[in-house]
Amino acid sequence: MKKALLTIVLVIGFLKIEAQPYNWSNLPNAPYNGSKQDGIFFLNQNLGWSVNGSGRIFKTQDGGVTWLQQKNAPGTYFRSVAFVNDQVGFAGNIGINYFPGVTDTNPLYKTIDGGNSWAPVTASITGVVPAGICAIEAVNENVIYAAGRVGTPQVILKSTDGGNTWTGTDISSQCKMILDLHFQTPEIGYAFTGTSASIASSKARVLRTTDGGTTWSIVYTSTRNYEIMWKASFPTANVGYASIQSYNSATTQRYIIKTIDGGLTWSELSLTNSGAREFGIGFISDNVGWVGGETTGYETVDGGLTWTEKNIGQYANKFSVTANPNGSKTVYAIGLNVFKMTDNGTLGTTTTSIHLKNDLLVSPNPAVAGQYIAISLDKIKTKIVKSELISIEGKATTILFDAFYTGTQEAPFMFKLPNVASGNYILKFTDENGKIFKQKIAIIN
Repeated sequence: MKKALLTIVLVIGFLKIEAQPYNWSNLPNAPYNGSKQDGIFFLNQNLGWSVNGSGRIFKTQDGGVTWLQQKNAPGTYFRSVAFVNDQVGFAGNIGINYFPGVTDTNPLYKTIDGGNSWAPVTASITGVVPAGICAIEAVNENVIYAAGRVGTPQVILKSTDGGNTWTGTDISSQCKMILDLHFQTPEIGYAFTGTSASIASSKARVLRTTDGGTTWSIVYTSTRNYEIMWKASFPTANVGYASIQSYNSATTQRYIIKTIDGGLTWSELSLTNSGAREFGIGFISDNVGWVGGETTGYETVDGGLTWTEKNIGQYANKFSVTANPNGSKTVYAIGLNVFKMTDNGTLGTTTTSIHLKNDLLVSPNPAVAGQYIAISLDKIKTKIVKSELISIEGKATTILFDAFYTGTQEAPFMFKLPNVASGNYILKFTDENGKIFKQKIAIIN
C-alpha cells in the first residue's frame, strides 16, 4: 500500500439521512390492562398474538383492528409469546416470587390449535426447570429456545422436536438473569442478561453460543452497576441492537449497544440524557429503529447515532416486525397500549443534500478504531490538506490523521482511523481552498 500523507484529491459532499413519511397509530381495540404489557408476536402483517401480566392471551387476524381473548388465567403473568406457524405457539410465564399476585408455577405453555387452548410443558422438561420465562425464540419449526428470568434464576430451555420435549440448562457461571434471546441459526445465538441477581451490583451482559447452548462466551459487559440487558433486535444478519435498562439514579445518561459483525463485538451508543428507563427495541433496517421508554419512545434514522422522541406509547416493551409481500414492513409495539406502523417500502432510504456536486460516502459506519475507512467518489477536483477527527462527547481532542491510496476503483481512498475510545465523532476535511466538509461517524473498539 502506497502512503500519500494528506495529499489526496477529493470532492466531498454532505450526506443527510431522513426518514420517509409514515405514521404510528394507537390501535383503539387492542388489549389493555392499565399497566405495561410485555409480549407481542406477528407471523405476518395481519396474524398476531399479544400477552400480558393479567394472564391474558389475545389473537388478531386483521392487523390489530379486532382482537379475540383466547386465555384468561388470573395468577399467571404472561411475559413472552412466539409462534412457529399459525397453529403451534408458546407463551412464557414469569413465575412466582417475583411479581405480587402471581401463583402459577408453570414457566411455559404450548398451543397446537392457534391459541384456542394452551397446555403447560413442565412435565416434558428434563434437566433444570426454570422458575419463569422472559424470552422465546423459535428458530424454525423444530428448534425453539426459551429463557428466563428477570431477577434470577438463569435457565435456558431448548427443544429440537417442535416443543414436545425440552432440556433445561443453568448458566449461572456467566449470568444471574436472562431477559432476551436471539438465534441466527439453530447453533449460533445470543442471550441478553444481567451479571447479578441484585440490580445494585448488576452489569448488562451479552453471551454468545456457537454450539446450540451447550457452552456460552461473554462478548459484552457494561462497566456500570444498576444495569441489565433488556431486549434485542437484529434487522440483518450482521447488524443488531439491544437496549440497556438502567436503574442508576445517580446519572441520567442512557445507552444502547450495537453490533455490525453479527454479534461478535458490541459498541455503546448514547440514547438519551433524560434518565428515562429503556424498554423494548425494534429496527426495520440497519439504520431505522425505535426504543421504548417510560413516557415516550425514541427514534433513530442514522443507525443509533442520533435519537428524537417518537410517540409509540408508554413502556413499549416488545416490537414485532413483519415483511410484507409489497416490499413494505409492518411494526407492532406493545406497552401500555399497542401501536402499529406500516412504511411505504422506502423507510430508512437516504436523500441527499448536495454540498458540492458529489456525495461523501464513508464505509463502514460505524467503524473500528485503528482500522481503515473508505471514501468512494465519482470525481476528483480538489486536494485535501487536512484530515481531522473530532469527538462530540468529550472523549478525545481533535486528532489529525493520515490517508492512504489503495489503487482500487471500489475504494480509491482509505483513511486509517486513530485508536480512540468508542463514541460519536465528526470527520472533518479541509481542502486546498480552505473549504471544510464534515460527516458524523460512530467509532467502536
